[in-house]
Amino acid sequence: MTHNEPLIAEMLGLAAFGFLGGLWFLRRRALGELQLDVRPGYSPETLYRLFRLYGPDGIRSFRRMLMADMIFPAVYGGLFWVLADLAAAAHPEAFRSASLVRVFGVTAAGLDYVENCFLLFALRSFPTKHAFAARAAGISTSLKLLSFVAAVGALVVATLTH
Repeated sequence: MTHNEPLIAEMLGLAAFGFLGGLWFLRRRALGELQLDVRPGYSPETLYRLFRLYGPDGIRSFRRMLMADMIFPAVYGGLFWVLADLAAAAHPEAFRSASLVRVFGVTAAGLDYVENCFLLFALRSFPTKHAFAARAAGISTSLKLLSFVAAVGALVVATLTH
């Protein structure tokens, strides 16, 4: 662990909350509907229904959010990595759990990029519907969320290990 890791964790955590705030604003455009990035197992029908709910302004906002979301996975993936380092330094016997935090955090980030690429493709083609891209985005979202929850769980285990 370096002297800067707690500061880096704080900065990455603040950046992550900033991105999550952007998701909240987009949810308001969709009349309170859960945002696609955090909706497990959505179907192509759900994707295109939300695109219609967003309307032209919302679609532009969603596109901008997706472009910003090409940075967000690196932010939270990095945050998981640094938090795993901090947990391993505080609890050396938790090195396996800390390693799982890194693996699941980076996996979630990678799946987020895959999801974003499929969503950008579906969005670029809208109003033409691409069921494969929409389905692949939904599957990527589900796997991303599963990996994210696993990273959080492994982090809890790593920090509670004595």
